[in-house]
Amino acid sequence: MTDKEQRGQRRHVIIAGAGMGGLTLAVALLQKGIDVDIYEQSSELREVGAGLWISANGGKVLEALGLKKAVEAINLPPQDRVVRFWKTGEEHSVYNRDPQASKADHTLIQVLRAELQRVLYEAVIALKPDAVHFGLRTVGAETVDDRARLLLEGGAVVEGDVVVGCDGAHSRIRQSLFGQAPARYTGANAWRGLAPMSRLKPQHRRALASTWIGPTAHVTTYPVQRDGEEFVSFSAQVDSENWQTESWSERGELADALKDFEGWHQDILDLFVQSENLFRWGLFVRDPLEAWSKGHVTLVGDACHSMTPYLGMGVNVTMEDAYVLARCLEEPSGNIEGALRRYDDARIGRTNRTKAKSLAMLNIFHSPELERIETARPYIQKEWAPQAVRDRYDWLLSYDATTVEI
Repeated sequence: MTDKEQRGQRRHVIIAGAGMGGLTLAVALLQKGIDVDIYEQSSELREVGAGLWISANGGKVLEALGLKKAVEAINLPPQDRVVRFWKTGEEHSVYNRDPQASKADHTLIQVLRAELQRVLYEAVIALKPDAVHFGLRTVGAETVDDRARLLLEGGAVVEGDVVVGCDGAHSRIRQSLFGQAPARYTGANAWRGLAPMSRLKPQHRRALASTWIGPTAHVTTYPVQRDGEEFVSFSAQVDSENWQTESWSERGELADALKDFEGWHQDILDLFVQSENLFRWGLFVRDPLEAWSKGHVTLVGDACHSMTPYLGMGVNVTMEDAYVLARCLEEPSGNIEGALRRYDDARIGRTNRTKAKSLAMLNIFHSPELERIETARPYIQKEWAPQAVRDRYDWLLSYDATTVEI
């Protein structure tokens, strides 16, 4: 039997987008014997984004895929996770390490987004070398005569059993299924960058995951590495009446960043000054979708539940989506529309709750009580007490996409 004949007996999934969701889904499907083709608009995988946290719920997916050790090999794990006062840097430990007290593992894996993407991509092409097709822009998807069709710019059409939109917050797949989803500005702008440790003061080399909090802004910082060179990755959010474009690859100006963080501790200002590049964008939200699937087409990740970064869950819930969807599609004789309904039922409630809880964190990170240290200390002790942190994170971290009922 030829390879083509063997492939013809397998379910075939078409994926739009080679980001975290698309690549995670592809690895999971290929490992389960399901054929995959990915269509990516970029001409190659590009290093976009700074660092990210993989928490225990995302780590369970990587472990199931056999990739956790590869990611841990590039991890720079924090010795502590702290909340810090914006003016002085005074810190308060919030790391939950007591397995008797917490219902979940609070360990963090800290890596560059591009490095995680590389690990996932290499896993895909090891299973199917020609799985990823670059330089092809998606314009929509549809179901015709029980076949899923991915529509490409220029009029080309790719057919499969299922099409999955992993094409981000501006998803053309989502638009083709459910129409426009207006974005609402949250009242905050985000900054991000990477500062080489070699350019920074010695205190920046401490193995800390830090969130500096103030009355109208906060900054999360942690160490990451690329080819043996170490950096501090930072993501900063600041209240602003003026919104920027909703794109996390828009360049920002240093002068604007320093103005947004005027009066902040010099360690934070140094990160902006020494960053290789600065990016600035507006944070937007969309109303939750009641369904992600229609016919033989569905969605994963930011395409269906883009969220604010305040809980650090974006990449983790995206990997959850991907693995649960792969499990739903695993039964070759099963009905595809039924499988996609099970996927919706398993995922929509959790992601909508995460999305809402993440947005609500903005009012905890930014508080008038953080203006002065005298009011900030009791505020931090209340909002980041061990039980408060467990209440905030345990339900998120204890989720297991590899065993959850589908």
